[in-house]
Amino acid sequence: MLFDNLRQRWIGVVLTLVACVATVWLWLNGDLGLYVHPRYFAFTVIAAACGIVLVVASFVVRVPADDATDGGRARRAWRRGLSVAVVVASVFGIGALIVLPPATLTSATADQRSVNSGTVVGSGAQQAAGDTADYGVKEWATALRQSTDLQGIAGKPATLTGFISADPDDPDNVFFITRFFVTCCAADAQPVGVPVYQPDWKSSLTLDDWVEVTGAFDLNPSVKSRQPMVILPQQVSPVDEPSDPYVY
Repeated sequence: MLFDNLRQRWIGVVLTLVACVATVWLWLNGDLGLYVHPRYFAFTVIAAACGIVLVVASFVVRVPADDATDGGRARRAWRRGLSVAVVVASVFGIGALIVLPPATLTSATADQRSVNSGTVVGSGAQQAAGDTADYGVKEWATALRQSTDLQGIAGKPATLTGFISADPDDPDNVFFITRFFVTCCAADAQPVGVPVYQPDWKSSLTLDDWVEVTGAFDLNPSVKSRQPMVILPQQVSPVDEPSDPYVY
């Protein structure tokens, strides 16, 4: 009876079920924010729930059976085999989601998308001359990129938290303290970062380490790096990855 219902279904239905169940599972475990901007949580979860209902309904609705010809029996056998395959695949897919925890984007993705290469909407350079006590990685990255008076930023203190990605021009002495800026979902996440000058940083730090950097901005001492302004750190401390690693 089960196979008689499944034989009419095609792979897209099962894949839809996997996607919807995965979405609800991520939401229940508090991991949906690794993939979707929080402002879209309600829409995403409601859409996933509706998808599950529609998929279940599609299995309940019966379709006229094939005729009793040899061709009809062959089609039934082929569909039965396909149904078993896609159901097994969906079980493995959902199982992998449960067993393998979701992970945040890393420095490899930051390198592919190039740190500070996108357009970020945030506090601009005009505000860098004022109170910057609440500035995070996104705000400082925007100010450094847009400012026409970098000397006005020199000496400004900063305490920033993010993961480490290397400066491609001087990877031995300069690293970015990096976060991903998300406007909709992880697919459009843009890496933003603030350069930190610490000679031979790889001797004590590793790519993708989450750290808190405390220091002040100054002109970049590196002769290789193209970053005009960097943080000269007073302290670089390892920290745990925050529960919400992205910035918005």
